Amino acid sequence: MSMASKLLTKYPILMVGLLLMALFLFQLRDKGLLESRRESMTASSCRAVRVMLNKRIPSNWNSTCEGNNLAVSINFAIDEKSYKDLGNLRAIMYRGLANNLILISKNSPSDSLERTDIVRVRMNHSELEINAVTEGRFLIKLATIKSKELIKEHLKATVQVKESKK
Repeated sequence: MSMASKLLTKYPILMVGLLLMALFLFQLRDKGLLESRRESMTASSCRAVRVMLNKRIPSNWNSTCEGNNLAVSINFAIDEKSYKDLGNLRAIMYRGLANNLILISKNSPSDSLERTDIVRVRMNHSELEINAVTEGRFLIKLATIKSKELIKEHLKATVQVKESKK
């Protein structure tokens, strides 16, 4: 201890520098900058799913983790000439939603997706928005189902959907 006190009395600028560095680090901690770094380094099933999924998703997709919940936002682009009315657009978007849920289940690590609590998919279009919510343990089963009828029944039983017109 006497060595440190001699060093600090001999070099007072060093002591001032250490105090300023301590103040700076405490301010970072108080602003929450150090905690966000800690959270980003914490392993979770959602992060494992995102790492694999981000390598394979199209450019109009955006995925984030909210705790251990996966949130996927899709900008659904379709020409107005392709659909006749809102009912036809709705059918096209629901078919796209089913295909996107299957894509998520096939391109995610199955053990990590199964441990992901909630998977939320939001499909955005200029006239209609569809929000779908399911659990990862239900979504992983879509990777193995081949029959269209079985996929349809599984989605009806496990996915909750809310739509809103813009």
